Amino acid sequence: MAPADEPRLITPISQRQFELYALSLERGPNFDPAHIFSAYQAGRGSASGCILLDPEQGTFTRLALRRRVDHCWIKVDEGGPYSTPEAALDGLSIAMRAGDPPEPLPPGARRRPLLVKPGARGTSPEFDLLTTTISHLPALMAIGECYLALPNPDANFVPDFQTSNFASRLFELYVLACFREQGLSVRQDHVSPDFFIEKDGDTCWIEAVTANSETPRTGGIGDWVHAPEDRNERLTGGPAERFAKTLRGKLQRNYHEMDHVKGQSFALALADFHKSGSMVWSREALPTYLYGLRADIEGEGKERRAVGTPIANLTGKHGIPAGLFRDPDFAHLSAVIFSNAATLAKFNRMGFLAGWRPPGLTMIRSGILFDRTQGALEPIDFKLSVASDEYQALWPWGEAWCQELEVFHNPLATHPIPLDLIPGATHWFERDGDIECSTIWANSVLSSVTRLHMAGEARTTGDAPDESDPS
Repeated sequence: MAPADEPRLITPISQRQFELYALSLERGPNFDPAHIFSAYQAGRGSASGCILLDPEQGTFTRLALRRRVDHCWIKVDEGGPYSTPEAALDGLSIAMRAGDPPEPLPPGARRRPLLVKPGARGTSPEFDLLTTTISHLPALMAIGECYLALPNPDANFVPDFQTSNFASRLFELYVLACFREQGLSVRQDHVSPDFFIEKDGDTCWIEAVTANSETPRTGGIGDWVHAPEDRNERLTGGPAERFAKTLRGKLQRNYHEMDHVKGQSFALALADFHKSGSMVWSREALPTYLYGLRADIEGEGKERRAVGTPIANLTGKHGIPAGLFRDPDFAHLSAVIFSNAATLAKFNRMGFLAGWRPPGLTMIRSGILFDRTQGALEPIDFKLSVASDEYQALWPWGEAWCQELEVFHNPLATHPIPLDLIPGATHWFERDGDIECSTIWANSVLSSVTRLHMAGEARTTGDAPDESDPS
């Protein structure tokens, strides 16, 4: 018998909400050649499901998910084909088993701890902001689903997320969402590296790392730190040195020599949290360091163009050699995967777009877009409501997790990463001495700020390619 207070009603939900739940599937919400026709949930969210349409066959199938006792989603049923969506829905309604108890844990499985239940180590200001403010409820829901989608989070994940390593753990959740969104199989069968990804036979090991402050408090809530006024300092000074020290520190652990990694592609996934707001402006220092090329502008008027000026060393106080990708000793590093989008601002928008919209909450995102016009050197300004059709029209499928993901390929890599492995990222690679990029996105956000309006209150959260969220 179902509990008396558990409704059996099946109600429609948005495609984006189901796609967030479907991040728990082995390859995320990817059902090619079929696509989601309609989505539903049962009761208070104990079950969810969708009807898929195969446009080639003109038939429908059903897919049902249910919560386990630790709230994780598992696939419990799929079936079809059906000739009509109504027939598929009848089958889905039965398969979702609205009102039944949660699914049991597999034998020997460890129960996943609750993400929002504070532990003995206390909580950080970032965690408190996430869990106690209505304006960040969309982020809380999105983060919660990404946590439940992690294949095998380590024992320290929850206490780290609740305290001083909030940003680092948020980055791991972001990376997972990016990969699953693109149809990659993501596994965590070993303590390190953090992730093993696979798609169509191509594979790569990924270790996530964040550039942090030398003090216990990094990034997060605090006074906004603006970019250095001196352009050389921005490109080749302190920010570049911090990236260099972070990457070199990780490379000293010799992940490529581990038995399960040896002879395969290996990449470091990197985010910058060293100061509040640093994400907005530090990104351009990374390719400067990796390729040993400083981006300069030469010429006047219509003759202006970007050129790469070779540099031998960074200009910070340690004089670190520039050009990590020029050193044959690091040929085992296939690429550096970078994003500035692993912030509360990103998760808040993605939860908001999925349908968690507290009454009175609006989001306005403003910033600059990369101008892909031939010869253009200046960005394009934009300012749009996140809920508007104009905002969603910036991209073919609306805002996605991976739009701010960048892959910097090592030209000397022993085991290169195929571009098709991470198709939604912007890829940077060397060709004929120049650094070129390839992306599927016509509109790429270079930097942005997301302003929250909540019943007479306003809060600004910063973004960059995508963001840094000082709050």
